[in-house]
Amino acid sequence: MRYGIIGGFIKIAFAKTAFDYMEKAFPEMDMASYKKRVLKEYRAIVERTPGIGSMKDNMFVMTMYAGAFLIALYKESDGKLEEEKLKGLIRAESYCPLMVKAKQGKSAFTEKEIAARTKQSKWSRDHIEQYPMNWFYYFETVPGKDEYYITHKQCGICKLTRQEHCEEITKYLCMMDYYTFEMQGAVLDRTKTLGYGDDECNFHLMSKERAGEIGFVQSPDAK
Repeated sequence: MRYGIIGGFIKIAFAKTAFDYMEKAFPEMDMASYKKRVLKEYRAIVERTPGIGSMKDNMFVMTMYAGAFLIALYKESDGKLEEEKLKGLIRAESYCPLMVKAKQGKSAFTEKEIAARTKQSKWSRDHIEQYPMNWFYYFETVPGKDEYYITHKQCGICKLTRQEHCEEITKYLCMMDYYTFEMQGAVLDRTKTLGYGDDECNFHLMSKERAGEIGFVQSPDAK
């Protein structure tokens, strides 16, 4: 991937929130050194990762850059980011100001959103040989309802953590899906996740109103 405008945007969007969190979580850390190492590693990860198409074709391009930044934060933490601190960092980044501005109050069930997901899911399958680092998934709506299913058979973040030899953090990065969809007024239920070693990610998404209509109760096996 090229670092370019998107790489710089993700740095601007994520860096302050991330480094503020790390400074509070680890006051003994040499933050000046850590920041330099993270930003250097982030750029290196981006530049050694094969591209997955353009933003116009693929809404997951931004996700891949964000994943690279989070991986850099983890790799350069010298083993300090254990489970609870890592969860906290991912939650903080999910609700960083620019993420909230981009997602909050924007419905996941608009006609434009549905059309984009329908088009891009097909694009992902048609171009997986051209962009092997990309996601490969299916998208299915429930006609007339604010409800749909996304079934990922391949995941770019899983591929990225594998490339970077830190697969142990994949399942924690998957937590961001719950936060980002919640900001868009959606309820997510998912009992299978590639990041946990399952054979697919079985997203079931519905509006809060639709969840109430069907008496939705989150599965105890949600991941």
